[in-house]
Amino acid sequence: MNFDMNTIPKPGDQHDPRVRANQKAFQAKFGDFQARHVVGLHLGPAPKGEWVGCIFDMEDGSTVKVAIPFNYWQAFGNEYTLAMMSAAEIVQTAYGPPEGAA
Repeated sequence: MNFDMNTIPKPGDQHDPRVRANQKAFQAKFGDFQARHVVGLHLGPAPKGEWVGCIFDMEDGSTVKVAIPFNYWQAFGNEYTLAMMSAAEIVQTAYGPPEGAA
């Protein structure tokens, strides 16, 4: 399975109004981020490679396991990338040095 390189997010794609609208809808649906704090993350492929498994160790000691089938890998990767690009930008703006400061 090949990834479609034309759909992989590029710098600046996080500013697309459709991406911002999707993220806003996700935030409303997700709710309290802090209440779902993850303290450990483990990823690995299924024995035959048709799934990628994720194990999330939660702050309360519970564990959440999910598996992503191969037909969703690119969508998952693209969504993850856009979320990380947006989050990094927000954190940099909120906590980074002022623009132009060394």
